[in-house]
Amino acid sequence: MAFEDLLPEVGEQGRFQILQTLTFVLPLIFVGTHFLIENITAFVPPHRCWVPFLDNTSALLNVSENLNYSSLLKLFIPLDSNGKLESCRRFSWPQWQPLPPNVTGQNLSHLDLEPCVDGWVYDQSIFTSSIVTEWNLVCDSKSLKSLSQMLFLIGILLGFLIMGYLSDKFGRKWILILSYFLFAVFSTGAAFAQEVLVYNCFRFLIGFFMTGILLCCSSLVMEWATIKLRSPLTVVISLLISLGHLFVGLLSYGIQEWRKFQLIVSAPFFFILLTNWWLLESPRWLIVNNKLDDALKMLRKAAKINGKKDKSLTIEDLKSAMKKESSASQTHNTMLDLVRSPILHRRVLCMSFIGWVLHNIRRILKFTVPPKNPSGRHNK
Repeated sequence: MAFEDLLPEVGEQGRFQILQTLTFVLPLIFVGTHFLIENITAFVPPHRCWVPFLDNTSALLNVSENLNYSSLLKLFIPLDSNGKLESCRRFSWPQWQPLPPNVTGQNLSHLDLEPCVDGWVYDQSIFTSSIVTEWNLVCDSKSLKSLSQMLFLIGILLGFLIMGYLSDKFGRKWILILSYFLFAVFSTGAAFAQEVLVYNCFRFLIGFFMTGILLCCSSLVMEWATIKLRSPLTVVISLLISLGHLFVGLLSYGIQEWRKFQLIVSAPFFFILLTNWWLLESPRWLIVNNKLDDALKMLRKAAKINGKKDKSLTIEDLKSAMKKESSASQTHNTMLDLVRSPILHRRVLCMSFIGWVLHNIRRILKFTVPPKNPSGRHNK
């Protein structure tokens, strides 16, 4: 008897499976938000150099009312090739003499330019703050913004390798509890980070423990389901994560401050942690690890929730299932199997092509919002 034959005895799609899947709805949605959260928290607004003569309020009061503010800015900041104010350079001294209309920042070699030594002014018409505006991750420091994204992806990669091994060794439920707790701690801690390097470390740990949640949630759902139900359950899990992507956009309409945004999508995991008390460990994992008594208890609890009163399952049935699972686990697959099988080969090529197309579409549709107000937040 294989493990698949045991599930009809306890109810293969009963109340227990539905409740356990519903338990993971909120966690998967909120995990989905963290994949795209830096589209908001690391938003790069239009910016320019801070000009003491204009951006100092007391100095600005002395400027004649006949002079236009935008025109004055062009005396202190050169224009780029698109005719917009340069983001990372300014004139060393005001260019009171009028410049030719076709002169831009690319052909100002005869004029002295300097970096933004006094800080930047950021447009706050879209978001009031982000990690970029708080820590000035622009111009020469913009690589630090990319570093946080890179560390997040490295954390996900290592998480799939390490957390997968740990969940196989110590069980899905306990690794899920650990992942919930540490993910809540580090994602909430990122909202209070005072240094960009601390924030980057938190992003790495967020990606690492996020994979523990994804792996264990998926395992606890799939290993309580028969083969024919796994495909629709996979679609449901993917849709929940996609809802998290949409949730980021909805939240961004009401929350423009990055720390509040980070906190709102992170703090709920402390509550989600409390929902684990009733979850049952995967009986498949218990059987493979020769914990037959515990597996029998889990199956009987599930049968009780599903309204199955008979107790026909025995240790002998589980021993038979253990032999089947042990023989199946002896099969070792490698990355080469992705191209050996014709079906998998086609799917990998299609997914790679779709990913390449989406990446290029995103690059084509990328745009920058022109500053509506030259005055904004100043960060030194």
